[in-house]
Amino acid sequence: MRNRRNKYSYGRNRYSYGRRRRFGSVRWDRLIPVIAGIVIVLGIILAFNFSRLQLATKGYSWSEQNAILELTSDKISILTHEDKVDHIKTWIDLSKNVSLYDDYEKYYGYYPKMDSKDVVKTIDNYFTNYVPKLKTVGYTNGQLWTILKDASESDLAYLVKHKYSYNDMKPYKAVTGFQYQDMDKYIKLYNQKHNYNYAVIYTTYPFIYSSNKVTKTYRIQNPANLLNIVKKGFTLPSDYQPSDLVMPDKAYISSENGHPQLRKVAYQAFVKMAKAAAADQQYLLLNSCFRSYSEQQKIYQQMETKYGAAYAAINAASPGSSEHQTGLGIDITSKSVDTKKVAVFGFTSEYKWLKENCYKYGFVIRYASDKTKMTGITNEPWHVRYVGTKAATLMHEKNWCFEEYVLYTGQLPQLK
Repeated sequence: MRNRRNKYSYGRNRYSYGRRRRFGSVRWDRLIPVIAGIVIVLGIILAFNFSRLQLATKGYSWSEQNAILELTSDKISILTHEDKVDHIKTWIDLSKNVSLYDDYEKYYGYYPKMDSKDVVKTIDNYFTNYVPKLKTVGYTNGQLWTILKDASESDLAYLVKHKYSYNDMKPYKAVTGFQYQDMDKYIKLYNQKHNYNYAVIYTTYPFIYSSNKVTKTYRIQNPANLLNIVKKGFTLPSDYQPSDLVMPDKAYISSENGHPQLRKVAYQAFVKMAKAAAADQQYLLLNSCFRSYSEQQKIYQQMETKYGAAYAAINAASPGSSEHQTGLGIDITSKSVDTKKVAVFGFTSEYKWLKENCYKYGFVIRYASDKTKMTGITNEPWHVRYVGTKAATLMHEKNWCFEEYVLYTGQLPQLK
């Protein structure tokens, strides 16, 4: 038995030894050249296709890769080192200036309805005649594209001619209504008022001061905003009616009020104010509140027919420019006037109380006697406008009318 085990053990050892002999007989001197040859071939393949691999990793399709690889090596290099250009085949077909392909793409993103040929023509022109000169004034690429989003060629020519840097322009550009070619006017007015909002808004919308003629009428696009200024030049849509009109308690409505509804937020503020006034033995009533566009049109026409166009122009708001249509502009009276004990609200103790305290509840006297040139409406001590306590308090402290508030704070409606 012992001999048999030894025999078998010896057999296994011989088998293992044989396997080692076979593996050990690999001819590395022959194999190494083969491997080297394969590596060289793979290297050559990769060398010829490295650009394609780079383009593929950026997301270019096979056909786009083919179009790019037909370019010269220096142009291919530019594209492989930049982000993917979505409309690359379009720009290759239209322009040989590969360094501007990314700029074509950006501009097309801002103006997607623009014809591709016009995009190329515009950018070629801008980057040849204006961009280099603006860079000498210190514009960075980011700043240049901030301008190129909305500037016209004449705007760029103006900036080049006057050598305005981006920092010169930046505080004005942040204001609604900014126009590049009014920079000289902005700077002049800023030196007088020391306020960027004022400089831009007054220059762009001079009729905000009603002593200036309205040359263009803008339609308010967000009519429900509490801080919209409404007047000639800044008008409400003819079909606008607030969605939150409420009917006041009869205790707060005068006997002659044919338009008692007003916006909920204004009514709630009025109730607080009326209660505070009553605690001081002053009794306020709502005399006229929301009026629709058509109702204001009727009132204006009646005044125009009775007193003439010139009188109506300074004593009544034209349709669409009446604060009554906002549901935030209200006419106030007193019990003493309502009961005929006093003829004119402006002579009552209630008016004196209102003038001194209404801002605490978010209201301002909209048409003061010393602000007629700005408001365009003669003295109306009874007409108040709800703007909220923050804005009303600021106007009270600064002795501003609503026009001045807009000019100094930049609080313009969305206009079209």
